[in-house]
Amino acid sequence: MPAAEESSNKTALERRLSNLTVQTMENFCTVKGIGGVSGLLKKDLIEAIIHLSNPEDLEDFLSSQEADYLMESFRKAAKWGKSDLLVRIADKSSARELRAEFNGLDVGLRRVYYIDFVNINDPRKARTGCECDDSQERGLFCPHQMAVLLRALAEGKISLKDWKGPMTAELKSSILAMFPEA
Repeated sequence: MPAAEESSNKTALERRLSNLTVQTMENFCTVKGIGGVSGLLKKDLIEAIIHLSNPEDLEDFLSSQEADYLMESFRKAAKWGKSDLLVRIADKSSARELRAEFNGLDVGLRRVYYIDFVNINDPRKARTGCECDDSQERGLFCPHQMAVLLRALAEGKISLKDWKGPMTAELKSSILAMFPEA
């Protein structure tokens, strides 16, 4: 593997691992028999996991953690997406560009997050973003984005068969249970 590709893969793994708590990473190490990681700083723990774990085991672990995050986002979004007060989709939105805002309370403060889905039907150019920390700093498909996705599906602004964003089989079946026509 070329050095640039190896560095890129390491950076992607570092980013994915940095989204996890230290406790979750230590639990992975315990289960996989990786010793000497207790008490490490988070950045050192990430380096140790990358160097000491089996790549297939690490990928399976990260994929399951990301799938769990998507399902947790779905659970929140299923409640939020039904409310006109929380999720508003812009009138000019289409299957190509969807613009919305999420109005909610965050630790007692009113927060408005602007959410955009651009080039939804072209997986090479698709972009989605929210102004929350999970999306901006951690690069995750946040519950706010999920609420907008559910609302857009309910309103027929987009269809699930055309959606190229984050999706697992479990999540897709849950969405189809809510919106069979999606």
